[in-house]
Amino acid sequence: MKKKVGVRVLSLLLSCVLLGTMLPAAVASADPAPTYSIKVEPSSIDLVEGESLPLKAIVTSDTGPLDEDGLKGAGLSIRWESGDIGRVSVESTGTLTTKVMAVKTGETTDEKKVIITAYLNSGTGDIGNASCEITVKPAVTPGISIDPPAVTEIDIGQTLQLTAKVTPEGAPLTWRSESPSVATVNSATGEVKGMAPGKAVITAISGSNTDTCEITVKGILLDETSLTMNERDTHTLKANPYGSLGTLKWTSSKPEIVTVTGDGYLYAKAQGDAVITVSDASGNYQAACSVTVKRNTADIIFGSAGAGEPLAFSSLRSKLQNQCSSVLGSSLRYISGLTVDTRQGTLYYQYKSEGDTGKGVGTGEQYYADPSLGQMSLSELYFVPKPDFSGTAVIHYTGYASGSSFFQGTIEVTVEEQEDVSYSVAGQQPLSLNADDFNRICRSHTGRELSYVIFSQPDSGRGTLYYNYISEQNYGSKVDTSKQYKRSGSPNLSDITFVAAAGYRGEVVIPYTGYDSNGSSFRGRITIRVSQAQNTGDLTYTIAQGGKVTFDDDDFNDLSKAVTGYPLDYVQFERPDSSKGALYYDYSSNGSYDSQVTEGRSYYRSSSPYLRRVTFVAGKDYSGTVHIPFTGWDTKGNRFSGTVAVEVGRTGDGDVRYSTYRNGRITFDDGDFNTLCRELTGTTLNYVRFELPDASEGTLYYNYRNGSYDSKVSESRNYYRSSSPYVDRITFVPKKDFSGTVDIPFTGWSSAGEKFYGTVIIGVDSGDTTIRYQTKHGKPAAFADGDFDDLSELLTGEHLNYVRFQLPDSGEGTLYYDYDDGKYASKVSASRNYYRSSSAYLDRVSFVPDENFYGTVKIGFTGWNTKGERFEGTIEITVEEPAGASEIVYTTLGTALPFRSQDFRTACAARGEGELREVRFTSLPSGSAGRLYYNYRDISEKGTEVRTGTQYTPDGSPNLSDLTFLPKAGFTGSVQIGYEGTDSRGKTFRGQIRIQVNQGSGSRYFQDMGSYAWAAPYVDLLYEAGVITGTGGQRYRPADAVSRGDFMLMLYRAFQLTPASGAGFPDVPPGSYYAQAIQAARAAGIASGYPDGGFHPQEPVTRQDAMVLLERTMQATGWSLGAANTGYLSGFRDGGMVAPYAQEAMSHMIEYGIITGTPEQKLNPIQSISRAEMAVMLARAITF
Repeated sequence: MKKKVGVRVLSLLLSCVLLGTMLPAAVASADPAPTYSIKVEPSSIDLVEGESLPLKAIVTSDTGPLDEDGLKGAGLSIRWESGDIGRVSVESTGTLTTKVMAVKTGETTDEKKVIITAYLNSGTGDIGNASCEITVKPAVTPGISIDPPAVTEIDIGQTLQLTAKVTPEGAPLTWRSESPSVATVNSATGEVKGMAPGKAVITAISGSNTDTCEITVKGILLDETSLTMNERDTHTLKANPYGSLGTLKWTSSKPEIVTVTGDGYLYAKAQGDAVITVSDASGNYQAACSVTVKRNTADIIFGSAGAGEPLAFSSLRSKLQNQCSSVLGSSLRYISGLTVDTRQGTLYYQYKSEGDTGKGVGTGEQYYADPSLGQMSLSELYFVPKPDFSGTAVIHYTGYASGSSFFQGTIEVTVEEQEDVSYSVAGQQPLSLNADDFNRICRSHTGRELSYVIFSQPDSGRGTLYYNYISEQNYGSKVDTSKQYKRSGSPNLSDITFVAAAGYRGEVVIPYTGYDSNGSSFRGRITIRVSQAQNTGDLTYTIAQGGKVTFDDDDFNDLSKAVTGYPLDYVQFERPDSSKGALYYDYSSNGSYDSQVTEGRSYYRSSSPYLRRVTFVAGKDYSGTVHIPFTGWDTKGNRFSGTVAVEVGRTGDGDVRYSTYRNGRITFDDGDFNTLCRELTGTTLNYVRFELPDASEGTLYYNYRNGSYDSKVSESRNYYRSSSPYVDRITFVPKKDFSGTVDIPFTGWSSAGEKFYGTVIIGVDSGDTTIRYQTKHGKPAAFADGDFDDLSELLTGEHLNYVRFQLPDSGEGTLYYDYDDGKYASKVSASRNYYRSSSAYLDRVSFVPDENFYGTVKIGFTGWNTKGERFEGTIEITVEEPAGASEIVYTTLGTALPFRSQDFRTACAARGEGELREVRFTSLPSGSAGRLYYNYRDISEKGTEVRTGTQYTPDGSPNLSDLTFLPKAGFTGSVQIGYEGTDSRGKTFRGQIRIQVNQGSGSRYFQDMGSYAWAAPYVDLLYEAGVITGTGGQRYRPADAVSRGDFMLMLYRAFQLTPASGAGFPDVPPGSYYAQAIQAARAAGIASGYPDGGFHPQEPVTRQDAMVLLERTMQATGWSLGAANTGYLSGFRDGGMVAPYAQEAMSHMIEYGIITGTPEQKLNPIQSISRAEMAVMLARAITF
């Protein structure tokens, strides 16, 4: 309680009055003393430990408040005191203003009160005081905490109120969202609102203190909301569910374009757009991804090739890279699956020339754009056209980018038609080239004379070109493929010789490049047909019994050239049996001779002893055939062998044969009669007498010319070989329009006076006054005046003047004059003359077949020779049947192969006829190779199996592009599918599809399949079908055992089991990745579990259990397997170890080829099945 200063002053005055009675009068009469009062402001405060506040003492005198100076002037002072200095301290004790501070003690959390007193002192003592009551509160740490909300999951648009406690109470509080795109919060009130699926951290802030709370906005987010894929690409979408959503469900709006499995695995099947949706079981929460599938077919790449100029893929490398970038959006890694119709040409790797073709190209090989060590280069591929092919060759290929992305494309190669230099040769007989042949080709190409030629060497297995070839012992030198061989000069073109390889038969094509006198080049090829080698040959002579024959060295020379290609040098004979006859040298008509021919002695064509002086004399009584073996050598030293066969007859007669056309003529050749004379008598002819033919058959004339003659032949007159009248001036002229055989007997005399007999047999052909041409379907056939002139000379002996034609039927075609690519001067008239040497020219007449005609057309004509004589003939023109449809070739690495309508259109167009309208298959692949399906979607939705007879169209429905060939898992080889097509002209044709099914050397998707290459195709098939996904990091872990849970998941995906609800197995967690699969299998009666009620999902599945589960799955999804034959088990060494409950299943799987056992003929039924084995078995089952 405070006391006033004035009260105390009154007490002092009272004391002074009492004392004053005792003081002198002077003292009692002094001025009264001043009075003072004091107070403290504020009179009470609260302080937290560690805080300080100022206090102020207010001193007031009679005249007013005093400041520090006034206080000092009045002789007063201030003193501050704390009632508990351990709790409250005073900073300054002698001033009107001081600062008090609550001292931190930490002794208690209770409040304490402390009195701070200000004393007013007059110098003799305190004359007053005032105080302030201070409440000391314990120190408090500032802080904040968010009250736990009742829920932490909200929906989009839903709100949630958050609250927080702050220390000290009443401290400022604000709110902030760390992810406002997911959830926002009111900064003042703490109200949260859901914006998008996800998790958001909400922060409460007070000063420097914060607290957080995580809020989940329920929903699903996909890692991609739009996606572009190529056909047959795969991709996995990742779904991020937020909140308690349960098992997610995936669907595709167009599964015919993109399929999706339960883990977001996408497979692009066809061009188009689709939406992939993932949702919770209720459908309340979902997310979608728009997928665009692009056709992974590249634009056609064009190239050209010709004889001696193969197509080098190095020229296509940038084009292939551009196609890969255009289709896949990434750079080309390699190409594979290269195929071309073998009728069009061959693909080679590291081709250099016909003689060094490198090696063939395998469809399963990989050729890299930028090869590393050990890889084959794309730039070293070559396409070499087949020698007889011209037109467009189509090369199919598959290009691969990084990963598993690929595209398919075609290369169309234009192969120009080449004019050949053609030869034929027997065996290894040397063949000399003729410069004039190449000059003729050069003039047709460039209009100028040939300068030189550069050759390619043929395949050494077929033959070799040599320069300056002499003999087998001296081949000269091989033709240099970089050297110029000149028409005039050295090295000379005509000094080049081709020698076929030993034993080769067939056609050899040698490309070359020619250059004319102006330096212009052209390309061509030499075509050489190599026939059976003839290193032996026979000569035949005929003589009468007891007769003789002198050998003709020309006969032996002709034989030598036919066999070796070179003239004869000499011959050595083996002697005949003496009972049949003998060989003599220089035998004379009187029976004398120089010597008998001896074995081992050489008889020469051009030096002594001469071959032409060797005579065979038959034994007096011998008749039959005498065989005289001999060995000959040509002028190059080449050796050959042969036999002289001498036919010894009982009579000395023989025939001379001729033939001619109706209304033609034939003049006798004295050489024919001389040959017969020598055969029968052994000496040369002197003269002949003829019996005359019947007048109805014809007449023999002497010196017949253009209808005039010197005389008719007389039966009594001799006609001589070497004097007049000559045998070779006798002509037989058949009676007009006669045809048949005319026999004209004659008697001859040799120069030795020996008589012999014979018959001239003349065949008069009634039909073949025919000129023949051949042309392709729809192409003109131009007439050659030389053909008509030859016939005129043959029939009349005179050159042609002009021709008139009968016109063909309009359905066959039309004759035109000056026809050129659809344009013409006029149609041929039946009344107009077409001349050999003046206008209208015969060689400007062409026959153009009707577009629907093929076969043979005959056009009659009448000709007149330069003497005015008339003859008739026929033109026979063969119009080739239109080309058949080109073969459709596909290649697949064991994956489903969709057909393309365009391929069928192209095949049909190759015929040069109408456009394709429909196709019916006439043969289908065997089930062991694969099956053809219509509307195939994926491995679990195969569509309808194609049957023969059903019509498919390129534009309508059912469509050819909806057909897919699914190879049987593991199959490798070629598959042929036949079909019959109908074009827009109503014509039918047959065609063939050839599918080459290859298996890669390893997996395209997993890097750890190296030692499990046998399982790689099956693993890849399941991966592409979305049945398996691997274990991450491009690994499959093929050796690992398959758990029961994983196996059920594979079956669930492979057979598209229907999801089911209901009570599950107690040991299968509801949220496990295989829970849905096991529950679906249980509902379908596939999975029954163990006696303890559990499924044991983590245990490895045994081989026999796997077969049981597979069999049940197949049956549950509609397969009819029939009754099991358990006898199949006896074919395996451990077949008796199969548990009774598994015997039927194991037997079924063996019967259908789904399992084949180990190489040791074991089933290993109780062993666990590996992931590799599981892939093989399951892939076989779903492609069965």
